[in-house]
Amino acid sequence: MSVIDLGKIKMGMLVCFKSDGGWVNNRIVNYQKRIGIPSPACYITHVGVSAGGPYMISARLPRSKVDNIFEQYQGRIITFLYWKGDYFRKEKRKNIAFWAATRSNLPYGFFGLIGFWIREWIPFWGINPLSSRKAPFCSMLVAWAFRREGFDPTPGVSTGLVTPGHLAASRSFETVNVYREDQGATDLFLRL
Repeated sequence: MSVIDLGKIKMGMLVCFKSDGGWVNNRIVNYQKRIGIPSPACYITHVGVSAGGPYMISARLPRSKVDNIFEQYQGRIITFLYWKGDYFRKEKRKNIAFWAATRSNLPYGFFGLIGFWIREWIPFWGINPLSSRKAPFCSMLVAWAFRREGFDPTPGVSTGLVTPGHLAASRSFETVNVYREDQGATDLFLRL
């Protein structure tokens, strides 16, 4: 049995969730495929910033907040990505998480999601016409946090147009294996 080593999940990591196959998730996957995001990144439909251990800062309905990934995202396939480089890991990762946390309790950017589809019908030259800093969606919150600290995971893509797939496909991150085989679970491990 695999377990998650909570000690390997650090503040500032990118937490990525694979599509659960629902109607909205399928629309996100199809959109990401249409704009050229490669597999497997195109199947990532939700992202957040790790607050360390099982906690994540997440923009989701109805408001952005800190979630326990094992309570809110049961049954989802999770990938943890970490920005490459010691400077980020030693100096900036906590800033990303703290800044994202300051955006807790903002309404979810549902209109920003609709803006992706409107933009396909009526080109808006590199912007999302309905995105709002007062109501971010998941990938917008993550991109906003990283860019605020001087890290750009998606160069050339405006913050309002960043999708979970853009972030998952970014070469600025590397995958972190937080799983290990069960050797007798302790306080640091959660069974899946």
